[in-house]
Amino acid sequence: MASDDGGTRTIRDRFVPLAAAACLLSLAACAAEPEPPLDPGLRLDRRPLVLPLDAYHASPEEEAVVLRARTELFRGCMARLGFTAPTGATVTGIDRNHERYLLEDERLARTRGYHPSEAPRAGPQRVIDPGYLAAANGTGRPGAAVPPGGCEAEAHDRLIPVPAAEAMRRVTDLKGWSWERSLSDSRVTGVFAAWSSCMARLGHDYPTPRAANNDVAFRTDRPTPREIATAVADVRCKRRTDVVRTWAAVEAAYQQQAIARHLDELREGKKAITSLVAASRAVARQR
Repeated sequence: MASDDGGTRTIRDRFVPLAAAACLLSLAACAAEPEPPLDPGLRLDRRPLVLPLDAYHASPEEEAVVLRARTELFRGCMARLGFTAPTGATVTGIDRNHERYLLEDERLARTRGYHPSEAPRAGPQRVIDPGYLAAANGTGRPGAAVPPGGCEAEAHDRLIPVPAAEAMRRVTDLKGWSWERSLSDSRVTGVFAAWSSCMARLGHDYPTPRAANNDVAFRTDRPTPREIATAVADVRCKRRTDVVRTWAAVEAAYQQQAIARHLDELREGKKAITSLVAASRAVARQR
C-alpha cells in the first residue's frame, strides 16, 4: 500500500510520533498559531516536486554519490579482512517527494491501486558465510582484526561525520513536522472535504485521502477490482478538487516557517552535507 506521509519509506504515519510529541509539549501553541501565508511564486506544478526544505538536504544524486563512496570503503575494509564484497546495485537519483501527497497518477492507480510498485525480483538465495557476516557487521564471533561494528560501521564512520548525519536527520524531522502540520490546516481540510464529497458521488465513502490509502481492506497480495476502482476515483477527485497543489502549497508554507526559525542551524548543516559530498567524490576518484 502506498505510504501516506510523503517520505521515502512507506508513508503510513511515519512522522506521527515526532509531530505528536511537538504538539503535546505545547498544545496551546499548536492550536493558536496562525496559519502561514502561501507563497504565490512557488512552482508546484513541476515534477519532480521540490519543496523548500529540500535545499538543506543532500539531493538524491548527492545521496547516490555518498552511497557509492560508502560502498567502496566497505569493500576495501572487507578485502583487508579477506572477503570480496559485491559492488552493489547501480544507484540512480530518486524523486524524494514521489507520492508525498499520496496517489496522483491515474495510470499507476489502474495497475496497482494503492499497492507499492513491485521491487525487482531477487535471485536465488545463497547461504552467507558466518565469517563474512561477522566481518561485515561485527555480529557473531568476529576476529580480532574486525573493527567495532564491522566494516559497515567503519565505512560509515570514516565517511559520514556526525554533523552531516545530524543535519540530514534534522531536515527529515522538519519535513515530518511540516507534513503533519499541513494535515490540520484549514486550507487542506477544506480540499479534503471537497475530495470526500467527490468520492461519495462516485460511490466511495472516505473522509480523507489518507483513509482511502490506509483502508485495511486493500491489504491484499494483489490489488482487487474494488481497490483499483477506489484508487482511480481517488486520483480523479484529487485532480478535480486541486488536492495535491493545495496540500503542497500549504506544506511549503510550513516549511518556509521552519526555515525562518532554524535558518542558522540549517545553513551550518548544509555546509556539513556539502563537505560530506565532496569527501565522497574524493573517495570515488581514489578507486
